Amino acid sequence: MVQRQLSRVFGALPRLRKDTAWWAVGEISIVAVGVLIAFALNAWWTEREALRAEQIHLRSLVTDFEQNVGSLEALIQRQERVAKASVDLLRLARTERAVSSDRVRPLLGQVFSSVRFEPVMGAYDALLNSAGLTLIRDDDLRSSLAAFAARMKGRYSERFSDELYFSLIRDFAGRLGIGDEVLADPKLSSFSSLLADAKFQEYLALRHTAEREVASQYRGFLEVAQQVLADLRAQVK
Repeated sequence: MVQRQLSRVFGALPRLRKDTAWWAVGEISIVAVGVLIAFALNAWWTEREALRAEQIHLRSLVTDFEQNVGSLEALIQRQERVAKASVDLLRLARTERAVSSDRVRPLLGQVFSSVRFEPVMGAYDALLNSAGLTLIRDDDLRSSLAAFAARMKGRYSERFSDELYFSLIRDFAGRLGIGDEVLADPKLSSFSSLLADAKFQEYLALRHTAEREVASQYRGFLEVAQQVLADLRAQVK
Protein backbone atom coordinates (compact mmCIF):
# COMPACT_ATOMS: atom_id res chain seq x y z
CA MET A 1 0.00 0.00 0.00
CA VAL A 2 2.77 2.42 0.87
CA GLN A 3 4.52 1.43 -2.29
CA ARG A 4 1.39 2.21 -4.31
CA GLN A 5 1.08 5.68 -2.77
CA LEU A 6 4.73 6.47 -3.45
CA SER A 7 4.25 5.40 -7.03
CA ARG A 8 1.36 7.88 -7.39
CA VAL A 9 3.40 10.74 -5.94
CA PHE A 10 6.43 10.13 -8.13
CA GLY A 11 4.21 9.56 -11.14
CA ALA A 12 2.62 13.01 -10.66
CA LEU A 13 5.96 14.88 -10.57
CA PRO A 14 6.43 15.22 -14.34
CA ARG A 15 2.91 16.64 -14.61
CA LEU A 16 3.61 19.12 -11.78
CA ARG A 17 6.84 20.24 -13.39
CA LYS A 18 5.00 20.75 -16.69
CA ASP A 19 2.22 22.75 -14.99
CA THR A 20 4.79 24.86 -13.13
CA ALA A 21 6.66 25.59 -16.36
CA TRP A 22 3.47 26.77 -18.08
CA TRP A 23 2.67 28.93 -15.07
CA ALA A 24 6.14 30.53 -15.22
CA VAL A 25 5.77 31.19 -18.95
CA GLY A 26 2.43 32.81 -18.30
CA GLU A 27 3.85 35.03 -15.58
CA ILE A 28 6.77 36.09 -17.78
CA SER A 29 4.39 36.83 -20.64
CA ILE A 30 2.25 39.02 -18.42
CA VAL A 31 5.31 40.92 -17.19
CA ALA A 32 6.60 41.34 -20.76
CA VAL A 33 3.25 42.62 -21.99
CA GLY A 34 3.13 45.03 -19.07
CA VAL A 35 6.60 46.35 -19.90
CA LEU A 36 5.67 46.77 -23.57
CA ILE A 37 2.50 48.62 -22.62
CA ALA A 38 4.51 50.88 -20.29
CA PHE A 39 7.01 51.64 -23.06
CA ALA A 40 4.19 52.35 -25.51
CA LEU A 41 2.45 54.67 -23.06
CA ASN A 42 5.72 56.46 -22.31
CA ALA A 43 6.45 56.87 -26.02
CA TRP A 44 2.93 58.16 -26.63
CA TRP A 45 3.21 60.64 -23.79
CA THR A 46 6.66 61.83 -24.92
CA GLU A 47 5.38 62.32 -28.46
CA ARG A 48 2.32 64.14 -27.19
CA GLU A 49 4.43 66.51 -25.09
CA ALA A 50 6.80 67.11 -28.01
CA LEU A 51 3.86 67.98 -30.27
CA ARG A 52 2.44 70.31 -27.64
CA ALA A 53 5.79 72.05 -27.16
CA GLU A 54 6.21 72.36 -30.93
CA GLN A 55 2.80 74.01 -31.28
CA ILE A 56 3.62 76.51 -28.54
CA HIS A 57 6.84 77.49 -30.30
CA LEU A 58 5.14 77.60 -33.69
CA ARG A 59 2.49 80.03 -32.48
CA SER A 60 5.15 82.29 -30.97
CA LEU A 61 7.10 82.17 -34.22
CA VAL A 62 4.00 83.09 -36.21
CA THR A 63 3.52 86.20 -34.06
CA ASP A 64 7.17 87.23 -34.50
CA PHE A 65 7.22 86.70 -38.25
CA GLU A 66 3.97 88.56 -38.74
CA GLN A 67 5.76 91.52 -37.18
CA ASN A 68 8.86 90.94 -39.31
CA VAL A 69 6.84 90.84 -42.53
CA GLY A 70 4.92 93.98 -41.59
CA SER A 71 8.09 95.87 -40.63
CA LEU A 72 9.89 94.90 -43.82
CA GLU A 73 6.98 95.90 -46.04
CA ALA A 74 6.86 99.33 -44.39
CA LEU A 75 10.64 99.79 -44.47
CA ILE A 76 10.93 98.90 -48.15
CA GLN A 77 8.51 101.70 -48.96
CA ARG A 78 10.41 104.05 -46.68
CA GLN A 79 13.78 103.24 -48.27
CA GLU A 80 12.29 103.94 -51.68
CA ARG A 81 11.05 107.31 -50.45
CA VAL A 82 14.50 108.25 -49.13
CA ALA A 83 16.11 107.16 -52.40
CA LYS A 84 13.59 109.19 -54.40
CA ALA A 85 13.99 112.27 -52.19
CA SER A 86 17.77 112.06 -52.65
CA VAL A 87 17.58 111.98 -56.43
CA ASP A 88 14.83 114.63 -56.53
CA LEU A 89 16.98 116.95 -54.41
CA LEU A 90 19.99 116.25 -56.63
CA ARG A 91 17.93 117.07 -59.69
CA LEU A 92 16.84 120.37 -58.14
CA ALA A 93 20.44 121.21 -57.26
CA ARG A 94 21.57 120.55 -60.82
CA THR A 95 18.71 122.24 -62.70
CA GLU A 96 17.53 125.19 -60.58
CA ARG A 97 19.64 128.00 -59.16
CA ALA A 98 17.18 129.21 -56.54
CA VAL A 99 14.80 126.83 -54.79
CA SER A 100 12.36 127.82 -52.07
CA SER A 101 12.82 126.46 -48.57
CA ASP A 102 9.30 125.07 -48.56
CA ARG A 103 10.18 122.92 -51.54
CA VAL A 104 13.54 121.76 -50.24
CA ARG A 105 12.76 121.15 -46.58
CA PRO A 106 10.52 118.03 -47.00
CA LEU A 107 13.12 116.42 -49.22
CA LEU A 108 15.90 117.18 -46.74
CA GLY A 109 13.74 115.67 -44.01
CA GLN A 110 13.74 112.38 -45.93
CA VAL A 111 17.44 112.49 -46.82
CA PHE A 112 18.54 113.31 -43.27
CA SER A 113 16.64 110.46 -41.64
CA SER A 114 17.36 106.78 -41.24
CA VAL A 115 15.50 103.76 -39.85
CA ARG A 116 16.77 100.21 -39.98
CA PHE A 117 15.14 96.81 -39.73
CA GLU A 118 15.26 95.29 -36.27
CA PRO A 119 14.19 91.65 -36.64
CA VAL A 120 11.94 90.15 -33.99
CA MET A 121 13.78 86.95 -33.06
CA GLY A 122 12.60 86.30 -29.50
CA ALA A 123 10.66 83.14 -30.36
CA TYR A 124 13.50 81.83 -32.53
CA ASP A 125 16.06 82.40 -29.76
CA ALA A 126 13.74 80.75 -27.21
CA LEU A 127 13.45 77.73 -29.50
CA LEU A 128 17.22 77.43 -29.84
CA ASN A 129 17.69 77.78 -26.09
CA SER A 130 15.16 75.06 -25.27
CA ALA A 131 14.93 72.02 -27.52
CA GLY A 132 16.65 73.52 -30.55
CA LEU A 133 15.49 73.43 -34.16
CA THR A 134 15.14 69.65 -33.95
CA LEU A 135 11.82 70.25 -32.18
CA ILE A 136 10.45 71.48 -35.53
CA ARG A 137 9.59 68.33 -37.47
CA ASP A 138 9.16 69.88 -40.90
CA ASP A 139 12.49 69.94 -42.78
CA ASP A 140 11.54 72.86 -45.06
CA LEU A 141 10.47 74.97 -42.10
CA ARG A 142 13.70 74.29 -40.22
CA SER A 143 15.66 75.26 -43.32
CA SER A 144 13.65 78.48 -43.80
CA LEU A 145 14.12 79.52 -40.17
CA ALA A 146 17.86 78.90 -40.33
CA ALA A 147 18.12 80.80 -43.63
CA PHE A 148 16.36 83.85 -42.21
CA ALA A 149 18.55 83.87 -39.10
CA ALA A 150 21.68 83.60 -41.26
CA ARG A 151 20.61 86.57 -43.40
CA MET A 152 20.33 88.73 -40.29
CA LYS A 153 24.08 88.36 -39.74
CA GLY A 154 25.28 89.54 -43.15
CA ARG A 155 23.66 92.94 -43.63
CA TYR A 156 26.46 94.64 -45.59
CA SER A 157 24.28 97.05 -47.58
CA GLU A 158 22.97 98.50 -44.34
CA ARG A 159 26.47 98.96 -42.95
CA PHE A 160 27.65 100.88 -45.98
CA SER A 161 24.52 103.03 -46.03
CA ASP A 162 24.83 103.76 -42.31
CA GLU A 163 28.46 104.87 -42.70
CA LEU A 164 27.41 107.16 -45.54
CA TYR A 165 24.51 108.54 -43.49
CA PHE A 166 26.72 109.35 -40.49
CA SER A 167 29.19 111.11 -42.77
CA LEU A 168 26.35 113.12 -44.26
CA ILE A 169 25.14 114.16 -40.80
CA ARG A 170 28.63 115.03 -39.63
CA ASP A 171 29.48 117.12 -42.68
CA PHE A 172 26.22 118.90 -43.43
CA ALA A 173 23.79 118.85 -40.46
CA GLY A 174 25.17 122.22 -39.34
CA ARG A 175 24.03 123.81 -42.59
CA LEU A 176 20.38 122.78 -42.35
CA GLY A 177 19.28 125.81 -40.36
CA ILE A 178 17.96 123.69 -37.53
CA GLY A 179 18.43 126.59 -35.12
CA ASP A 180 16.10 128.70 -37.22
CA GLU A 181 13.57 125.90 -37.18
CA VAL A 182 13.73 125.61 -33.40
CA LEU A 183 13.38 129.37 -32.91
CA ALA A 184 10.68 129.63 -35.59
CA ASP A 185 12.68 132.38 -37.29
CA PRO A 186 10.81 133.58 -40.40
CA LYS A 187 14.08 134.40 -42.19
CA LEU A 188 14.79 130.85 -43.25
CA SER A 189 17.57 130.07 -45.65
CA SER A 190 16.70 128.96 -49.15
CA PHE A 191 19.40 126.25 -48.88
CA SER A 192 20.86 127.48 -52.16
CA SER A 193 24.47 127.31 -50.97
CA LEU A 194 23.96 123.81 -49.60
CA LEU A 195 22.48 122.53 -52.84
CA ALA A 196 25.27 124.15 -54.84
CA ASP A 197 27.91 122.28 -52.83
CA ALA A 198 29.48 119.64 -55.11
CA LYS A 199 30.31 117.38 -52.15
CA PHE A 200 26.70 117.51 -50.95
CA GLN A 201 25.49 116.62 -54.43
CA GLU A 202 27.83 113.66 -54.42
CA TYR A 203 26.39 112.55 -51.08
CA LEU A 204 22.88 112.77 -52.54
CA ALA A 205 23.85 110.54 -55.45
CA LEU A 206 25.49 108.02 -53.13
CA ARG A 207 22.56 108.08 -50.69
CA HIS A 208 20.13 107.41 -53.53
CA THR A 209 22.15 104.39 -54.63
CA ALA A 210 22.77 103.10 -51.11
CA GLU A 211 19.14 103.32 -49.98
CA ARG A 212 17.94 101.56 -53.12
CA GLU A 213 20.42 98.79 -52.32
CA VAL A 214 19.08 98.56 -48.77
CA ALA A 215 15.54 98.36 -50.15
CA SER A 216 16.68 95.50 -52.39
CA GLN A 217 18.24 93.74 -49.41
CA TYR A 218 15.00 94.15 -47.47
CA ARG A 219 13.06 92.62 -50.35
CA GLY A 220 15.26 89.55 -50.03
CA PHE A 221 14.58 89.48 -46.28
CA LEU A 222 10.87 89.87 -46.94
CA GLU A 223 10.77 86.99 -49.41
CA VAL A 224 12.34 84.63 -46.88
CA ALA A 225 10.19 85.96 -44.00
CA GLN A 226 7.00 85.46 -46.02
CA GLN A 227 8.02 81.90 -46.85
CA VAL A 228 8.77 81.19 -43.19
CA LEU A 229 5.41 82.66 -42.16
CA ALA A 230 3.53 80.56 -44.74
CA ASP A 231 5.32 77.41 -43.56
CA LEU A 232 4.60 78.24 -39.92
CA ARG A 233 0.91 78.81 -40.55
CA ALA A 234 0.70 75.50 -42.39
CA GLN A 235 2.08 73.70 -39.33
CA VAL A 236 -0.03 75.39 -36.66
CA LYS A 237 -3.07 73.33 -35.63
